Amino acid sequence: MTVADRDLDGRRYRGAAPGQRQQQRRARLVEAATDAFGTEGYRNTTVTTICGNAGVGKRYFYESFTDSEDLLLEVYRDVTARMLEALHQGLADPGADLDTQVRVGLTAYFQLIHDDPRVPRIAFFEILGVSPAVDRAYHEVLDALVDICLALITPHVDVAEHPAASVRTVLYGLVGAILIIAQKWVLDGYRAPLGDVVDSSCLVIGAVLDRIGPHE
Repeated sequence: MTVADRDLDGRRYRGAAPGQRQQQRRARLVEAATDAFGTEGYRNTTVTTICGNAGVGKRYFYESFTDSEDLLLEVYRDVTARMLEALHQGLADPGADLDTQVRVGLTAYFQLIHDDPRVPRIAFFEILGVSPAVDRAYHEVLDALVDICLALITPHVDVAEHPAASVRTVLYGLVGAILIIAQKWVLDGYRAPLGDVVDSSCLVIGAVLDRIGPHE
């Protein structure tokens, strides 16, 4: 009986149960794909390459993923979760004023984009135009970004003049503006200082808040 057979028939191998071994292989595949998609590009990467870099036999790839697109979706979910978590840092201190929360969240967001260029390449560029299923995942992330913004600014909005549906529509435009700023920064090779990019983004957000917030 081979090592692979021992793993597949439900016995423990090297102290790990089969389910745990599968999770470990899946994690290695996701990390290898993140590196490959984020450096060489999704369309330039094969399943064989990913398996080789992950140290996982090709047949084990298909116990976790149906195809490379399925793996791309998992990688996209992973990197965007990191981006959303960075933005959530601005909400970690509910006692802070709104400007501070916005600045903290944006600083963490742009810092992540700067420190790990794989993240923006996957989230901004490699994900586009792959398939309708991947496009849906992209728009789901946009919805999540708008949800974060809505939770942050709703207490500061004049709801009598700007109903929730109207504010949500405005926030789609605001999120789009921040994404364009981020994409342009990446395409320019991070030429502008991080602080300047954050300041510019805060200015855009502040302009919107000044318009829809309550006025004395």
